[in-house]
Amino acid sequence: MQLLSAPPVPYHQLYLMHFQNMEDNRLIWLFVWAVIVDIITGFAKSLVTKRTTSTKGTTGLIKHGVLILVILTLYPMLDVNGMESAGDAFVSFYVLYYAVSILENWGQMGLPLPRWVKPYIYKLSDDYKKGKNHDERNY
Repeated sequence: MQLLSAPPVPYHQLYLMHFQNMEDNRLIWLFVWAVIVDIITGFAKSLVTKRTTSTKGTTGLIKHGVLILVILTLYPMLDVNGMESAGDAFVSFYVLYYAVSILENWGQMGLPLPRWVKPYIYKLSDDYKKGKNHDERNY
């Protein structure tokens, strides 16, 4: 009976092999660098806007660290189980999330951005500056 036979390589060894293979994965590197650039631009923004607090910085670093840990743990697991495209989609989502965050930080520091970008980034839009929130509905 084929279902009851042990796999040729134990799961933990497969996992470790796929974990090591992430070293050559450009999407993983892009994710890690996006997190690093977001941390740097966030810190620079806090200095420029004079809103630097150790609590907010520590909380942000913990969130970034946990997310990196989750991605670097989950991605090889998805890869081992034949769901590499799901892992790529998951990591791509977070790369885009961090790209938006970097653009927000960049714009809030007053650095130049193309005009067409500003309306699409909520924190840089006129509605955000006026204090309007379209998510709240008055019933």
